Amino acid sequence: MEFASARRAARQLRLSTLLTLFTLAALLPSGSGCCRRHHGGAGPQPKVPAALPATARLEGRVLDGRAHPVPDARVLAFPIADGGTGRGEPGHATADLEGRFAIDHLTAGAYRVLVEAAGFSAAEASPVSVPAADVTLRVAGEGRSIAGRVERAGKPEAGARVLLGAEVGGPVRETVTRAEGRFAFSGLGEGTYALRAVTGELASPTVRGVAASRDGATLAAPLLLGPAGTIAGRLVQDSGEGLGATEVRADSAALAPGDDPLPAVTRTDPRGGFVLGPLPPDGYRITAARAGFVLRRAPRVTLATKDGAVAVDDTRGEKPPVRLELVRGAHVLGRVTDARGAPAGGAHVRCVASAMDDLTVQTGPLPLAAEAAALPSGAGRALGSTRSAIADVHGRFVVDDLIPGRYRVEVAHAGLEPLQTGELALAPGERRDLGALVLRDGFPVAGRVVDDGGPVEGARVTVSGGDPSTADLYALTDGSGSFSLALPAGNYRLTATAPGHGPARAEVVTQPGPAPPPLELRLRRAEAVLEGLVRDTGGRPLARARLLVWPRDGTPGGAGEAPLGSGSADVGGHFRLNDLPAGELRVEIQHPDYPRVTLPATPGQFASLTVPFPGGITGEARARASGAVVTRGRVEASGPDGATASAEIQRAGSFRLPRLAPGHWRLTVSAPGFQAANQELDVPPSESLGEPSVRDLRVELDPT
Repeated sequence: MEFASARRAARQLRLSTLLTLFTLAALLPSGSGCCRRHHGGAGPQPKVPAALPATARLEGRVLDGRAHPVPDARVLAFPIADGGTGRGEPGHATADLEGRFAIDHLTAGAYRVLVEAAGFSAAEASPVSVPAADVTLRVAGEGRSIAGRVERAGKPEAGARVLLGAEVGGPVRETVTRAEGRFAFSGLGEGTYALRAVTGELASPTVRGVAASRDGATLAAPLLLGPAGTIAGRLVQDSGEGLGATEVRADSAALAPGDDPLPAVTRTDPRGGFVLGPLPPDGYRITAARAGFVLRRAPRVTLATKDGAVAVDDTRGEKPPVRLELVRGAHVLGRVTDARGAPAGGAHVRCVASAMDDLTVQTGPLPLAAEAAALPSGAGRALGSTRSAIADVHGRFVVDDLIPGRYRVEVAHAGLEPLQTGELALAPGERRDLGALVLRDGFPVAGRVVDDGGPVEGARVTVSGGDPSTADLYALTDGSGSFSLALPAGNYRLTATAPGHGPARAEVVTQPGPAPPPLELRLRRAEAVLEGLVRDTGGRPLARARLLVWPRDGTPGGAGEAPLGSGSADVGGHFRLNDLPAGELRVEIQHPDYPRVTLPATPGQFASLTVPFPGGITGEARARASGAVVTRGRVEASGPDGATASAEIQRAGSFRLPRLAPGHWRLTVSAPGFQAANQELDVPPSESLGEPSVRDLRVELDPT
């Protein structure tokens, strides 16, 4: 930092003090001078001059390592008279957009000056002599910056809040516009950023993809404030009570979860209530997070402009007020051993959901490579709705934060047979100890996956047939195209798939004795393209729908089957899937608000895929004789085209089956101590997403 030397400052201070004393002496009235001798007894006492007024000023600029101004830097001045400890109230100021600052009402003297600025390390200069002008304070580093303006109805808007977030994620920064509506952010890292302005009940559209520049980037157009809306709701736990002091956020529904650089964030009140906004018109995904809880469903809300105002469009999402539910997460723990009782450290344990009630569908890509990295020797299991853990050196494992529902536990370990348990019904907050899970020695199966160009790395080899514990078992090939598995005795089919290739299959028999010879699975290249549009029966595009492509004669999600390709629709419902085999295929469509459907499609022909608008059922189970609610049980449902659904009966006897394909459904309700009851009904489409189309269905059960 640049400032006067301490010696020159001390000399100036002494001269200033002498001049002040001479001036005071000249101003004192005659007869009261402090140096005259008084006679004739006790006369009036000399007057003591008042303390000097604090009128000194410290001003200057804050610059970075490339001599660029640092706007909004905070400058603090601590008098060295108190040792520079800062125990007294320091003078302070905030730099303007050109990095200039001024601190008034200081007393003359020496100061320790601190500078704080977002994106830079704190800097210090000491001593700085005050009064002083044109002091240059420098912070280390070279920050990038973004500047711009905010306008409302064509006029600059002062006092508006401007939010900035990095596209790659990180904390959101905030500043306030000056009198001319101008703002600036400095100390930014390399990359692109999103910006939005808000004030009162107004907000600007979010501007994305703004690159920070070392020489200062300026927005080509101002941020224009316009009508905005709010999203109100309530957060409850599985008992129905409100959850206070919990973070709730709204992310753009057009982006993958967690990818919104400028989410709206708030905390719930003691009753669980929340209000998010103001937000510009758009679709939003509402989520909440709290330790020990998991979110049952992430509702989507659309803010739309109507008659000059912005409000929730309940025809395109959740009706207000939004209801969020956090349920206490369940836990599964245990210990994995081999047949001799030795711990199987490194075993991969996966809890696979087999039936849940009203869960958010994960629409991200299938994590093939990431999952393989977590598995020993390239073995693993196909993913559905799962959570997993790796056993420690003692074979112990814990799988946390499971959404209450029904699961099966699957265990894989190199050289040992895979293990699959029966279904477990987990209640909210339950901690289930499975004890020892024993893996038997398996029979090795090895081979290579190749195409016309040689070995295929990262090909997926799945297993079907034989022992039920091998359902969905798979391996991924290494750089030489090789794979290996350990299987129980039996007859199996291995299916190899890879992006840009058609599938290849081989049969193998495992039994005591010599290991079968290595297999060679030869893939054929696939270069066809499938392009199209996915909508619901009302013509609304299914933004971010997940699309999985299966062979025409394959079973989507069946044991041993893997998709030939996958992708997501854009915000308009359009999709393009590359590297598919020629000929008729089947496309499975997944969306969190719609039933899962599979439709035929042929690469090279535009595919117009229509998903039925869903219906839903809410009801209760009661004892026929007494009318008492049935507090435990399960509802299994089968519907059109082989569709299935299930739900647990809650403590109040209620159950809920959401996202059902319209058509004829058959319900089977079972509960301990009662005979199973069947009921058939037609389920129409709902009037709006997330709402049941059949309400208050009553199913009566007879005792056994």
